[in-house]
Amino acid sequence: MTQPDFIPFIDVVDQIASFCSQRVTGTALLISDDNRMAQVHLQGGKIVFILCRGRRGRDGLAIMRTMQNARLTLDKAGVVNADGLDWPTEIVLGYLDGTLDDLPGNGVLGGAAARPAAAAARPAATPGLTADIKATLQKCLVKYVGPMAEIVCGDHFDGATDVRAVVMALAKEIPNEDQAAKFKVDVAKALDMPAF
Repeated sequence: MTQPDFIPFIDVVDQIASFCSQRVTGTALLISDDNRMAQVHLQGGKIVFILCRGRRGRDGLAIMRTMQNARLTLDKAGVVNADGLDWPTEIVLGYLDGTLDDLPGNGVLGGAAARPAAAAARPAATPGLTADIKATLQKCLVKYVGPMAEIVCGDHFDGATDVRAVVMALAKEIPNEDQAAKFKVDVAKALDMPAF
């Protein structure tokens, strides 16, 4: 049996979100390209347990979130640990995909509304990287990194096909977190897409 290929972590999060929307029960097993292992236990589409490098909950999520590329397999026959997490599935997914900078301390998202369930499902297909989209991304990035945007975009556009993954990678090139968040909002508006 061949091993699945390493894919960008954001795509792994999208696959886990897809399992959630399909109400899957099982264990998603991840192995990163730097040999870190994680388990995401799902029960009826809800994330009920996280384990990464022997750490659970907040600590496990924080380690898991730093993965760059990973392999993902789903074990539907695996034993599901239902210890429970302090946060709803939408919050966990938002934290893993970078939508949320931190997890709320008490399991309730203070002051901000949780993402609607439809956003947690995330559409399976996003538009490909057309020449127009590349131009739009570069134009948005210039505002935050100046003329270096052309070089930065060129580095990320090579071989890329997924708009969401490229936007997230470009946002990481912006040193200021607030500006990176604004960049993602600008791109979503410019491309008339849901928020990244």
